[in-house]
Amino acid sequence: ASLALDIRMKRNEPGDALTGRQLLVFDYVRTRIQTGLAPTLREVGVSCFSHCTAGTQTTSALKCIKAIASKGYLRREDNVSRGIFLTDLGKE
Repeated sequence: ASLALDIRMKRNEPGDALTGRQLLVFDYVRTRIQTGLAPTLREVGVSCFSHCTAGTQTTSALKCIKAIASKGYLRREDNVSRGIFLTDLGKE
């Protein structure tokens, strides 16, 4: 049990494994990018965080996208609509 706690407390590093929710979000984003257009944070929130209230969906999506980016799978440009990009690690 303490090992699991240590893993959860660890800072994200490039190449770290994605959690279940992060994998769901990453697959959604990757599919949208591969079909031609990156999703907005609102679209990610509505698609992947439908269990949250409408006011927290976008915030939850942003937190998840930032965590995925910190692990090196995505890159995000601030203040740019649809500013989510796959990194080389995310394209594998």
